[in-house]
Amino acid sequence: MNRRFSRVESGADLKDYFDRGDIASRENRWNFEIAWEVANKVGGIYTVIRSKAYVSTEEMGEQLCLMGPYKEHCARTEMEEIEFPRGNPLLDAVNIMRSRGYKIHTGRWLVDGNPQLILFDIGSGAWKLDQFKSDLWEKCHVGVPHLDVETNDAIILGFMIAEFLEEVCLRLICVKLLN
Repeated sequence: MNRRFSRVESGADLKDYFDRGDIASRENRWNFEIAWEVANKVGGIYTVIRSKAYVSTEEMGEQLCLMGPYKEHCARTEMEEIEFPRGNPLLDAVNIMRSRGYKIHTGRWLVDGNPQLILFDIGSGAWKLDQFKSDLWEKCHVGVPHLDVETNDAIILGFMIAEFLEEVCLRLICVKLLN
């Protein structure tokens, strides 16, 4: 077969994967996409994430979760707030994070595909900024200017999401061991 035509046919095999996450669910595969621009229109990355949301949801279904900062002025028009279903490892992890004092908003992004969203209120994690910066220095030797608001916000969001993902992983391991 001519090389030119083999490229045309190479996409045919991908159709099986657009099953709204059925295969991913059976294999316990998850996709967490993290960006400052998730449901928060601040630049070109927002457009990229928004434009691929439908295809990503068709492929991963409920195994796809977008995460970013909660910005109320954007969230009011960008998301529908709903809780995850009972027994969902994401709900369990969200509830643990909330019990630690973090404000977390869950729901669906109001774009084609309606992917799941988890948005983190940075202000609710600001009380741990000094600890986060200390950890960053001790483990990575990265110093951060004290009054750099944008960097501080990125550090808070990053540590909140890392803590959340740790809880999700613990739940997924428990589910796997029970099955």
